[in-house]
Amino acid sequence: MDRPAPRLTVAIPTYNGEAHLAEALAGILAQERAAFDLLVCDERSDDRTLEIVRALAGDRARIEVNSERLGLAGNWNRCVALSRTPWVAVFHQDDLMRPGDLAGRLEAIERPGGDDLGLIAGPADVVDQEGRPVPPTVVKPGGLSDPVPGRFLDFPPGGFSPRLEGSNILRCSAVTTSKRAHEEVGGFDPTYRYVVDWDFWLRVADRFGVAWIAGEPKVSVRWHAASETHRFKLGLDDLEETERLLTRRDQRPGRRLARAYLNRAHDALRAGRADLARTALGRSVHLSPAILTTILADPRLAAQMTALTFAPSLARRWFAR
Repeated sequence: MDRPAPRLTVAIPTYNGEAHLAEALAGILAQERAAFDLLVCDERSDDRTLEIVRALAGDRARIEVNSERLGLAGNWNRCVALSRTPWVAVFHQDDLMRPGDLAGRLEAIERPGGDDLGLIAGPADVVDQEGRPVPPTVVKPGGLSDPVPGRFLDFPPGGFSPRLEGSNILRCSAVTTSKRAHEEVGGFDPTYRYVVDWDFWLRVADRFGVAWIAGEPKVSVRWHAASETHRFKLGLDDLEETERLLTRRDQRPGRRLARAYLNRAHDALRAGRADLARTALGRSVHLSPAILTTILADPRLAAQMTALTFAPSLARRWFAR
């Protein structure tokens, strides 16, 4: 008797992923009670990435090597375009899939009305490079903070969008995307680098229903303590992208983003980047003049920012680490 065709593709966008790819594949291949396709879209890796895929997955994985490097959004879009199923889980090469993850996603898909959803998402936790848990005080895992009654929490079109307005609470490897929704909203936007997933979730949630899978996290997101994504950034690109995203949605960036610019100013000053610190401080005050109250409430911060404003060269010498 022929088995029904899989309804879900696990797509891994890879680029020089040999450090953690074996762990990611092991978790995916160990999934039980879940029929799925496995797709690897590689950005012309020059390490052992494809060798690891072939050794561990064999003919269970369909490997596609891009003719040129497409970048983050481009490779994610290619993952969805090359999938042969109506649902796609774009799973990062560093992350870990726990037992029962795909079974839970398929349960959400196969419920009545599942085909009308645009996103299915669940909780995630965070691990470091050695697979050790990272506490939420260091890195927030995201997700819904309020208790979820039952197995699933369903949101109508537009109903999940307010949950995403303040910050990106979804973790890509814990999200399953409808291929139809991806096509209708135009896919991931390649003009973004830092907020590419957040922008996409918002556009899908505006037009499609979203299902939240309750329970313990079945995905662990890898946190690289030394990466620019989680440490001090040598610019403002990520904050400027956030500002652009919120502005495009007719949402006025406010105190939360102003505080983020202020934090960047503080970090830049400690790193000896007075020019960057001064620019970040200016953006902070421009977005929310009330941030001056926060600055004045902390004498050391007030001294730093005052010196930065009127004597940046001295501030660089005084307050750098």
